[in-house]
Amino acid sequence: MQSKTLAKRPSQKNSFSWKFFSSDWKTIAVSLVFIWSVFTLFQVDKQSNLKDWKQLGNLPVIKLKEEIWQRIEKLPDAAKMDRYERDEIFKQMLERAQSTNTIQIIWQNKRWVLYTNLKLGLDLRGGSQLLLQALPAPPLVPEITPEIMQSVQTVIDNRINSLGVSETLVQRTGKDRLIVELPGIKDPQQAKDRIGTTALLEFKELAINADGKTYWKDTGLTGADFKHAQAVPTVAGGIWRVTFEFKPEGGKKFADLTTRLVGRQIGIFLDGQPTDRSADGMPLPVEKYHGVNVKEPILAGSGEITGSFTKDQAVDLALKLNAGALPVPIKIIEERTVGATLGQDSIEKSLIAGIVGISLVMLFMIIVYGLPGLVADCALILYTLTTLAIFKTMPVTLTLAGIAGFILSVGMAVDANILIFERTKEELKSGKSLYMAIENGFNRAFSSIFDSNINSLIACAVLYSLGTVLVKGFAVTLAIGVLVSMFTAITATRTLLHLVPKYEGLFGQRSKTTVTKESTV
Repeated sequence: MQSKTLAKRPSQKNSFSWKFFSSDWKTIAVSLVFIWSVFTLFQVDKQSNLKDWKQLGNLPVIKLKEEIWQRIEKLPDAAKMDRYERDEIFKQMLERAQSTNTIQIIWQNKRWVLYTNLKLGLDLRGGSQLLLQALPAPPLVPEITPEIMQSVQTVIDNRINSLGVSETLVQRTGKDRLIVELPGIKDPQQAKDRIGTTALLEFKELAINADGKTYWKDTGLTGADFKHAQAVPTVAGGIWRVTFEFKPEGGKKFADLTTRLVGRQIGIFLDGQPTDRSADGMPLPVEKYHGVNVKEPILAGSGEITGSFTKDQAVDLALKLNAGALPVPIKIIEERTVGATLGQDSIEKSLIAGIVGISLVMLFMIIVYGLPGLVADCALILYTLTTLAIFKTMPVTLTLAGIAGFILSVGMAVDANILIFERTKEELKSGKSLYMAIENGFNRAFSSIFDSNINSLIACAVLYSLGTVLVKGFAVTLAIGVLVSMFTAITATRTLLHLVPKYEGLFGQRSKTTVTKESTV
């Protein structure tokens, strides 16, 4: 008597199980990275909200700030907020309003908008670029040193921030030059006026020389002793003044000076010219300027500057004083303007290039490797989302060169998968099981992938340290892409391959039901 028994090995059709999904840390890591990337990169909002923020972003800086403060005052809990809380809300609202006009819309209908907001550089967003040169000022500053340039860079950066221009760049180049980029700025002349002046405020006393002639003598008290300055309107209206508060040391100097000069004149000079203005709006000539008569000592460490200022003049002076004085004069030696239309055209062409490049790479992987190629394409999508999410989080300023670095890194991300797949096929030919072939393929390819990526990162480091601004953007995006590609190739692709049901077939291998025959007499 014989009996035949059909016995199946443990079913491989159920290899995609929730137990495996929850127990393997690589699967959990890949899932969390994907979720983080999507929620970081994309935002959803109502059309009405987005339109409101865009209208705010189009306002002049001064009006924008006034509007934001008015909105803060109308908040339900405004009365309970302290100054710190109000300032934080103000910064958040100001940043959102200024960044709304740079968003990239992914999808929209009449009510909702899906968008992202990557930081765009000058060549994509449009704006102005200025090349500044620091000039020696003998005898105090006979030559431009690195320390002087660092001070100049700090002051220029403060002044640029006072313009309310987001995503600016102030970078040193050469021994005595600075590159200033102002993406999206609407009034380049305003930027040049504010950047290019030293804004040196000086307090002088009226003295008499040996010939009996009067002149203004330095007292050593300058705008560098200020703690804070603010533009405020006068009671009469139409005329503005600048109130100021000294630092502790400056307050003591001011108190000593006003005590010593009671009944005499103190002159207030901005960049060597009197702050008082004539009927035509120009500073008074020095010979016609009489200064301010000191009636009594001023011991409170504060005061005000009057001079028939308009609102814009008073605000501009206050911002300059708060930013600090330049240690040396500077000269604008080159100006370049990029129109918003040209920037938008560059974005569209870059987007098309990126889509075409990624699509061709994905198609190639499917044609050559079939189902494993499709798995690699899924990992490539994860790579793209994660890299862009990192760009947004850091944030990285995307320029045309930076986009080129990102697109190049896409090809490098696929290189690792090709190495792994070819190693896996070699393992299968040697008789290994599918699971062992995949594991050995990844392990054997790792050293080659690691060495190749390290070489790429070394090249990126050299480009970043020695290159210009555009080259540095290329190096940063390429380096981030290389690092992310190691994760997606070694972890994501590996995880996804093991999640594919084996009966679907990988690398030409399919699971087969084994029939065992047992004979019994």
